[in-house]
Amino acid sequence: MPARDHIGLAGPDYQVDIERGKIREFARAMNAPLGDFLDGPAPVVPATFFVSAPYTWGYALERPRGTAFAQIDEDLSVPLHAEEEFRFTGPLPRAGERLTARAVLEDVREKSGRSGGKLTFLTMLTEYRDRNGRVVVEQRSTTVTTARNPGDGDWVAETPDYVPAYQGLDPGDPFTDIARAGWDDLVEGEGPGTINTGPLMLGDIVRFQGVVGEDNPLHSDVPWAHANGYPTVFGLGMHQASVLAAYAAHWIDPSTVRRFRARFRNVYWPGDSMIYAGQVKSLSSENGGRRIAELLLSCTRQDGSTLVDVDMTCDLS
Repeated sequence: MPARDHIGLAGPDYQVDIERGKIREFARAMNAPLGDFLDGPAPVVPATFFVSAPYTWGYALERPRGTAFAQIDEDLSVPLHAEEEFRFTGPLPRAGERLTARAVLEDVREKSGRSGGKLTFLTMLTEYRDRNGRVVVEQRSTTVTTARNPGDGDWVAETPDYVPAYQGLDPGDPFTDIARAGWDDLVEGEGPGTINTGPLMLGDIVRFQGVVGEDNPLHSDVPWAHANGYPTVFGLGMHQASVLAAYAAHWIDPSTVRRFRARFRNVYWPGDSMIYAGQVKSLSSENGGRRIAELLLSCTRQDGSTLVDVDMTCDLS
């Protein structure tokens, strides 16, 4: 059966135990060694933390693991990530909480790509409920598959020279100079400025991949990437989306995040220089005293092309 005929298909419930150690690993892999994530008995989760849940505790469209999603007739061996969104209905979950998750195939749509091939977009909605059955997190993951692949001979990509230059074995904090801002410090159109963290190391990709649990060898095994028509391994979209979340967490209290939506624009490679920026899109005071900040975040590379852009909503009430 084609994927569209499976809209509404749901998988089984699974438990997500939010562990302090997992939060620490995730925070370090996304370049956010902040006290918000590392200190105390119940640190808050980073905004993109739940990208790891389907791989660590449950299942995903690409990793159905014996669930009903295995019957979907779609080649997901070389998927690309189109979009990821997290919505939090209230305060972000913290270490020590147990949530119950369940995923459903929410939508399937098709369109023609720029080179004429068919693109299929599949959106999975995963809801995370607390002990009282209340939805506390909604995660929407959109995967795109194509009728063509790099092995068809029409793949064109320029990859940068990759020269490993590790400064140490532990991930650093490239955003340490960003000052934490409160509501009164925020100004529309302004932000912490642009930060160029230099060439991306393969080790950075592998560290994040391992923490998330996404084990596709296209992100870590160069001969495998060659065999599938790619010039080398490439990065995970959620890696740079998470580093953008780290940029924002240095700037604004990460416990205030209520929405984080990332769109993935281009494939990126080891050796690409990662350039991060953010600004306030709008500020508004709502009834009941809520103070809402809408942020725009972006990750670009040395040629100016956008890799990831993010819309983020924070409640600083």
